[in-house]
Amino acid sequence: MLYWILIAVTVLLSVIAGLVFLKQLRWGLTTTALHDTFNWGLYIQGFFYLSALAGGILVFVSAATLFKIEAVRSLAEIGAAVSLSCLICAAGLLGADLGKPFRALKIVTGKNLASPLTWDFFMLSLCGVLNVIFLTGVIHNGGLVTTIWSILCLIAALAYVMIHTLFFLSRVGAGFRSQPFLGLDTLAQSLWGGMALVNLIALATGMKESNLAGILLILTILALIPITGSYIASLTSTGSEVDRKIIFLDTFILLILIVTQIIGPRNTFLPALASVLILVAVFMEKSHVMRQYQMNPTVPFPYSQFDEKPAYKPTAAEWMLVLGGLAACVWLSSGIIYLKTLMAGG
Repeated sequence: MLYWILIAVTVLLSVIAGLVFLKQLRWGLTTTALHDTFNWGLYIQGFFYLSALAGGILVFVSAATLFKIEAVRSLAEIGAAVSLSCLICAAGLLGADLGKPFRALKIVTGKNLASPLTWDFFMLSLCGVLNVIFLTGVIHNGGLVTTIWSILCLIAALAYVMIHTLFFLSRVGAGFRSQPFLGLDTLAQSLWGGMALVNLIALATGMKESNLAGILLILTILALIPITGSYIASLTSTGSEVDRKIIFLDTFILLILIVTQIIGPRNTFLPALASVLILVAVFMEKSHVMRQYQMNPTVPFPYSQFDEKPAYKPTAAEWMLVLGGLAACVWLSSGIIYLKTLMAGG
């Protein structure tokens, strides 16, 4: 009963988001809080967030398949469905940010192979295709085809996650020197968030998998290292300071996972709480990075650079579209899994 209530609520949120999107198509991006300083907003944050989760999950699925870990086979299949749903919803949010979704065709027809956006489109599309191939059941544990599929998954997922680093670094004049930790941070956040979502799936479906809390503990340390390094670097430079709230939240998550390891793997509440907080932390990190790199553009306007920079506060319409996108991930994943079950039964 609870499951169907969840599906009904997420479908309702998606329908409302669809109506908001239709209104935006009619009235344009004036319904958003975007302006000259912040031409990236909540839509792009949602795009980076969902695509990062999709990449982290796909790395898990491909690694589990490549190393023939039968214990997590069923979890990998659900993960592939969730990864595909995240990619689809991420593309929807990107279309909303473009104002007119069909503008995305310019990425393909433009044939600009020097653009990170072009390669991002190719890698995201490849990840979607690889997810579909896995869900058809043709990929088994072992064999040349499985090995090639797993390697392509790792290359495509890691490639577009790192390409996202280029998007941020290209927006500031100092480039890599402005944030030497950003590449590791982007990768760590993707793996961290993806595995947190996998852990929630395992807990929600009652799967007793290997020590996922232990994996989250390792990834939490990996995520803390670059963001703490960024904060230390900001104290000795004129660059933007890393949001300390993110460091505090990450440290709190680390403490929860340490306590989980002490209490024992049988505890489910603390790993679930840590996983939810990780998803919140990754969302906050995407928001902070997006805003930080727009406050110091590569080529500031001659006079406006001396003006007070306006704050960005997403409108209710933007929040509704992002929430609708997140909700769509839930029912879309369920629909894909249900369809796969029907096909297997047939």
